[in-house]
Amino acid sequence: MLHSLIFDMDGTLFQTDTILELSLEDAFNQLRSLNKWDAATPIDKYREIMGVPLPKVWEALLPNHSIEEREQTDAYFLARLVENISSGKGALYPNVKEVFSFLKENNCSIYIASNGLTEYLKAIVSCCCHREHDLMS
Repeated sequence: MLHSLIFDMDGTLFQTDTILELSLEDAFNQLRSLNKWDAATPIDKYREIMGVPLPKVWEALLPNHSIEEREQTDAYFLARLVENISSGKGALYPNVKEVFSFLKENNCSIYIASNGLTEYLKAIVSCCCHREHDLMS
């Protein structure tokens, strides 16, 4: 019998929380450098809403900023996500490689689903998965 499994990328295969918080800190450092933010990065507030669409994230975290400023921050955040992953700061959870190898050896089809942005997902696959010896092939 053929078995197929579907895994979610964020938080299941990829350690999302660490890379998101690092990139969020980068985004707020950028806002500080532009004199558009003068407080601590709202990590706790972000944790409360993690998983909502990014426009809602920026609406919640930057309620007094313009839509244009939120969009600029969002673009910078995405760029930092990709850069942080590409520079090796992101990682798959332990044993993902071994689990996938076992599943492949037992003729299971593996599918990965995500609502993440394409650039972000490409960075994960390119850096983390290739680093794990072509895990996703």
